[in-house]
Parts: sequence; structure tokens; C-alpha cells
Amino acid sequence: MINTLVKKYKEDLLFVDMAVYFEKPGNYTDEVLEIVKERVEKGGINQIVIATTSGATALKAMEFFSNVKLVVVTHQAGFRAPGEMEIPAETIKTLQEKNVTVVTATHAMAGIGRAIRKKHGTWMIAELIAETFRVFGQGTKVCAEIVAMAADAGVITMDDLIAVGGTGRGADTAWVIKPAHTQNFFDMKIKELLCKPAN
Repeated sequence: MINTLVKKYKEDLLFVDMAVYFEKPGNYTDEVLEIVKERVEKGGINQIVIATTSGATALKAMEFFSNVKLVVVTHQAGFRAPGEMEIPAETIKTLQEKNVTVVTATHAMAGIGRAIRKKHGTWMIAELIAETFRVFGQGTKVCAEIVAMAADAGVITMDDLIAVGGTGRGADTAWVIKPAHTQNFFDMKIKELLCKPAN
């Protein structure tokens, strides 16, 4: 079927590729980074944004990428406990010493809206957007969110990049995304699926 479509629409097709679907959400960090590396080698991408909680995914990514800009986005301070960071300060220092940019900021799809939901039981727009992204999987929501956070931090260009996210610990999702700032969020374009959980 794909060969038939390629012949029929060859003038309109940018490329034909196959995404990888993991059976269920989980920690597929090595596999995801290999998939991302293959896409980087095809060209057109020179920046990668990766979600990291403990720093393990970010440290692993340093082993895979040396010729692209690597940005990691952590959970905000206080995500689990008031005033606390989940990623150790030593890990941040290690990443920065290897020229990896670390962004820690309020989650683009939470912040004050989450405080209102928790206190008053009322859903706000940003969290509804997050729930909509979760239709495609938690990792997809994370990818869109960390790209907006990195854009607002001024550490990426507005050129296409690869975003890597996950469900819980580790990575299971990667997309090629055209970034946008949160104030222009709907200008973001999620362009190519590289991998995600099927269920």
C-alpha cells in the first residue's frame, strides 16, 4: 500500500518514513535515542529538547549526541515537595560542564491553572490543552510542553527540532516539532512522529 501511495502522490510527498510504536508506555530510553539519532543523521535538525526528571535520560543523551545542541527540561522546583528539585545539583553541574543547556521553569501547561484546579476543582484552559495532548499519550504532551518552555527560556531557535518525552521515568516518545513560545502556542507545529507507545 505504501509503495502505491508513493507512486500516486510522489509530487506531494515530502518523504515516506515509518514511526516506531512501543506496545505500551515505559522506559525505552536507549531505543528512543537511537531512533532520534537516525533522524538527526538524515539532516535538517540541529537541536534536541529532552525531558528529564532525575537527570538519567539527560546523562544518557550525552552519550548519543555530540554535534547538535542539547537542551534538557527538568520538572519545576516544588513539583514533588515544596522548595525541592528532583534532579540533583551535581547532575545539573555535570550536564552544564558538557555544554548541555538545562531549563527549569514552571510547566507550560500547569502553573497557576493547576493551583486553581487543586484548590477549587475547576479546570483551566492550559490543563485542558494538556489533557487533549494526552489523547496521543503522556509523552506527546510532554514533548509539546518542554518545547514551549525551552522557547520561552530563549535557549532554542525557532527552527525545527526533536523533542523527547516519556511516561513516568525514561523516554518513550519523540516528535519533530516547529517550536513556538507559550504566548503563540498555537503556532507550534508537530510535524513528524518518530516513536510513541501504541497503548
